[in-house]
Amino acid sequence: MNAFDLSPAQIRNRLILRARQAALAARSGLPCAEGCPVGVAAVRVPVVPQVCVAPGDVVRLRSSDYRYPTGPLRLRIVRVRLDISQWYEGQWVWLEGVEITPDGQDGAWRPVLARVCALPRRFPEP
Repeated sequence: MNAFDLSPAQIRNRLILRARQAALAARSGLPCAEGCPVGVAAVRVPVVPQVCVAPGDVVRLRSSDYRYPTGPLRLRIVRVRLDISQWYEGQWVWLEGVEITPDGQDGAWRPVLARVCALPRRFPEP
């Protein structure tokens, strides 16, 4: 894969990641990983959000609990995207699902970037 196979957003994200790695190296003094420019730290382990929601669950989110709000939201989850949520320091998670309208009917398909702390917490069953 070379730079021509990547979208501008992917290139930007990789540059941001390299800058974060360089900042981490400057603070911690870790040795450089193979292929890094001199002074850049070893690859940082991504933080994957810990969530207790699964496909089929219905979540209620306030406007402040998700990005680009259109008001309070009820969402029936179809997929939880932990693979791309690692970019958000474990604080946000991508949810994909169907919006539930106020009258209880299925609405539009919605990808939502939601705060992990706003999602319901379940206690493990004994």
